[in-house]
This record gives sequence, C-alpha cells and structure tokens, in this order.
Amino acid sequence: MREMAARLLTLGGYSSVVAGSGAQALAVARTRSDIDAALIDVSLPDMNGFDLARELRRLAPAVRVAFMSGFTTDDFDRPVDAPVVAKPFTLEELTCGLQQALGRRPD
Repeated sequence: MREMAARLLTLGGYSSVVAGSGAQALAVARTRSDIDAALIDVSLPDMNGFDLARELRRLAPAVRVAFMSGFTTDDFDRPVDAPVVAKPFTLEELTCGLQQALGRRPD
C-alpha cells in the first residue's frame, strides 16, 4: 500500500520518501529538514500511527500529518487533529487529504 501511495503522490505532483515502519519514519525525520507532511498509516508494524504522529510533531513541529486507514473514522479515537484518507483511495482522495493536512484548499 505504501508503494502505491508513493506512486499516486508522484502522479499528484508531490515527492515522497517511503518508510516501512514507524522507526524508519522517525529516522528519516531526524535526518531530513525538507519534509512538509507525513502520510501515516494508522496501523504500522512496530507502533501505532497516532503515536508516530505525536513523535514526529515533537521532532519536527512544522510537519503536517494526514492518516490513512482501512478502518472507518468511527473505529478509532483520533488523538491528533488530522485528516484521514480511507483505504482503498483514489488519487483525488489521497491528494485531497494531503492538501487538507497542508492547509491548502483542494482543487
């Protein structure tokens, strides 16, 4: 799913860095200062996506967050105010969620 999301983001005009786990995402955040937003799966192999979002915001407060999930938003209590893109998603749905996270109006 993450590779497909990265391809869709490229089609939508975004550049992306793919991380396979929360630990990898945090490692990337520690070494790069050019990240504007993070698209985070709610279910990660090594941590909860919400915990990752909180840690990312601690490391890089300017990074905006959007979540993706195969669950409905009624299935979890979202502790971080951020858009949720439901899986499976289209290019338009994915870019709309990312634009919302970045504070931009979708086209």
